[in-house]
Amino acid sequence: MRFLRFNLSSHKKLEYDLAKIGLTPPQFYVLATIGYAGSLPFGEIGAKMMVTVSNLTGIVDRLEDKKLVARKRDETDRRVVHVLLTEKGTKLYKSTIPLFEKSIAQIFASLDMPRQKKLSALLRNLNHAT
Repeated sequence: MRFLRFNLSSHKKLEYDLAKIGLTPPQFYVLATIGYAGSLPFGEIGAKMMVTVSNLTGIVDRLEDKKLVARKRDETDRRVVHVLLTEKGTKLYKSTIPLFEKSIAQIFASLDMPRQKKLSALLRNLNHAT
């Protein structure tokens, strides 16, 4: 229960911070995934975010409405659709990362650096185990 409460409260903080710039957490995660990795097919973004392609479609639709991402058909396989950041999306991604890092730092500020690193390693292990 403690983990779930922490997860909920940290998500609410992140949600509040991202709302200031007009993004939801899922929209930010798509921007961050593409910003970090570059243009990716829908399926790959969904796998990285652990969401279905049908859920991802709505998120990408809203980002496209905001002119932050664009869809592009694969040149060799027309069934594959890539999502890429627009110029506006790239600027927002670059300006949002420091906000995200600040928000995360505030969430974990009560832990000293060795404990933060230990927690990070534990979470990484749990993530790889599932």
